[in-house]
Amino acid sequence: MLVLFGQPISRIVTMRIVEFREGPDGLQVKLGKDWTDVPEPAAAVIRVHLATRPGLTTAANPDSPLAFPGRMPGRTMHVDTVANTLRESGIPAMATRSRAWIQLVRQAPPSVLADALGISPKTAMR
Repeated sequence: MLVLFGQPISRIVTMRIVEFREGPDGLQVKLGKDWTDVPEPAAAVIRVHLATRPGLTTAANPDSPLAFPGRMPGRTMHVDTVANTLRESGIPAMATRSRAWIQLVRQAPPSVLADALGISPKTAMR
């Protein structure tokens, strides 16, 4: 979500499994009002993650609706934990998000992106 759609980590960790679905052309994610196609091979990685989400082995958390559940039942993964994991993997979160936005703006105007990605038009223009 960070690399493909420039979503902030704070938004990614709060996503629920109902925000992902198999559409007619493959995996889709709901970031704004509409469903957006997730390109392969990223879709395959997300499918595996959703099928094997961590943090569901406790008795209090087996049916968590969170796409990225944390270690505590009902809690999401911590933003810093995700950012540190990405950094350790060689993916700087802020720079990656900025690059994703630059690429997205080459494909569509910011006002269109704002609707599709569920952000304010003012943020998209910035």
